[in-house]
Amino acid sequence: MPLKGFKSLCDRNAAQIVSRDKGNPQYHKGINPARACVTHYKIDGTVMKEGDRCDYLLLNEERQIAYLIELKGSDLVKAARQLEATEKKLRQVLSGYSLQYRIVANKCKTQEIRSVEYRKYQIRWKGKLIQRTGFIEENI
Repeated sequence: MPLKGFKSLCDRNAAQIVSRDKGNPQYHKGINPARACVTHYKIDGTVMKEGDRCDYLLLNEERQIAYLIELKGSDLVKAARQLEATEKKLRQVLSGYSLQYRIVANKCKTQEIRSVEYRKYQIRWKGKLIQRTGFIEENI
C-alpha cells in the first residue's frame, strides 16, 4: 500500500530503483526483474521531518516486502537506530509487510561492526539486515 499523501519516486513497474543522496557516493539499487508493482519514498525530510529516521523506503507491493534503507558515512549503530525509529513510526502502514533493513556505509571500522550494540541489531534482525560499504544491488 503506497504511503498516503506522498508520491512515489519511481514508476509503478520500474526495472531499477536507486536510492542515493546528492553528493554522496553510496547507493542502494533495487532490481525488479519481474516488473512487480513498486513504490519508493524519501523518508528523511519528506515523509518524516523530525526525530531519527532512515533515508528511503522501497516497497514491493506484490510480494509485500518493505526495504528500509539508510545511506551512512560510517556510524553503523546510529544507522541501525534510524532504521528502528522509522519502523516504529511507520508500524501501522507497514503491517503485513516483511521488513528488510539495509545500511550502505561509506566506510566501516571492524570494531564497530563487532560492537556489542551493533551486534544486538544483527541478532534481532537476523537474516533481514544487510550492511555493505559503497553500494548494495539486489533483486527485490
